[in-house]
Amino acid sequence: MNGLLIGLALCATALLAATSDEVGDLNDRARVALDRDRPQEAITLLEQARQLDPREPVLARNLAYAYFKRGQQMLTRRQLSSATADFTRALQLDPDEQGFRLHLAQLHLRRYHLNSAEHVLRDAITHFGDEAAEAWLMLGDVLNLDDDLVAAQEAYGRALALGEMAAADDAETSPVRAKRSADLLEQTRQAAERNARQYAVEKDYITDTTPSFILRYPAGTSGPSFGVRLVSALERARAEVCQTLDIFPRQRITVVLYPPEEFKQATGTHDWVGGLFDRKIRLPIVDVVADADKIEAAFRHEFTHLIVSEVDPACPSVINEGLAQVLEVGRGRGMTRLVDWLDARKGGRDAVPEIAELPASFMTLRDVDQVRLAYLVSYAFVDHVVAHHGMAAALRWIREASTRTLPEAYRAAVGRSLDHEQTLFRDLLRRAP
Repeated sequence: MNGLLIGLALCATALLAATSDEVGDLNDRARVALDRDRPQEAITLLEQARQLDPREPVLARNLAYAYFKRGQQMLTRRQLSSATADFTRALQLDPDEQGFRLHLAQLHLRRYHLNSAEHVLRDAITHFGDEAAEAWLMLGDVLNLDDDLVAAQEAYGRALALGEMAAADDAETSPVRAKRSADLLEQTRQAAERNARQYAVEKDYITDTTPSFILRYPAGTSGPSFGVRLVSALERARAEVCQTLDIFPRQRITVVLYPPEEFKQATGTHDWVGGLFDRKIRLPIVDVVADADKIEAAFRHEFTHLIVSEVDPACPSVINEGLAQVLEVGRGRGMTRLVDWLDARKGGRDAVPEIAELPASFMTLRDVDQVRLAYLVSYAFVDHVVAHHGMAAALRWIREASTRTLPEAYRAAVGRSLDHEQTLFRDLLRRAP
């Protein structure tokens, strides 16, 4: 009897050793797959390993990272539902990784799922306590977008307090962490200041809700025809953009209308800015009747930015602003506008910058002439691309630019080099009447 028990014990030990070796092999192969950016392969291997050893925490953490990496791939392919599912699974497997929570909340915010984003962020705040400065900052952004500016200011205040503590600690321990903390703190200060400006202007604004819009505007502009005329103008502009791009966002859009001086106060933008998209569409307006055409044009421009933000949130300005102007002003007018402006200035038509040399964001430009030139060149070039290759090609360029350089994205989208297209564009520019 004793010999039988000893034999069983030895068999069990051998079985455990064999299982351990198999788990280790599966885990090692999964790590290689992750290093080679093959998260799906890693998920398959790690799921097999967890069936053999479901309680091993290392496997759970590695599997969480594999799901997270696959979610990032889904994002580049614009498969937002799949990315959301993968980020959610990563968080379930490794709830102590704050980055998973923040990426999931950011994705909910990008999709305008504000309740889901807020739930994830408040959970992160509870979970991480004094280390949740970034979660508080993002919560402020969610609450601002949800028009709760008072609660947003409180969230930014908490983010500032925790950010200052983190910056002080990191300054004594790690230069790399100190730089990141300082950058996050500055971002938080800017967000808090922006929210405070908006609240000072908008605190007494009226809010109207329609199936497509949340409209906010000063109480003094209300009247029997104001809302009807405004909604009619915005609905026409929205339908035109959606039909042209063949993209139909489902979320209700917040549109805030300001008297011109209050627009500058709330947004802090330059005098030349005629509208702003910061997940809300903000427009300066004097008279909804007299300015109906101007309102529609400005809304088409900013609504195009909203659509582009869903395709590629970091889309370079040359494509983003160019396409927005095509939808705002119309097709076939970009070259004429650029020629008229260049012919009136020193350097003439040869003073056109390379497309790839324009700044990623035109908001970094300070000189008025540089701003005007950048906008006109982007309009003329994207108008040229649409005329010669179609609107679908311009949208493909935006999608490809999310993971490639501007020239690489252009070749992938259109099938020819950006240099070749610019040569043709410059030739047409020189010969334009």
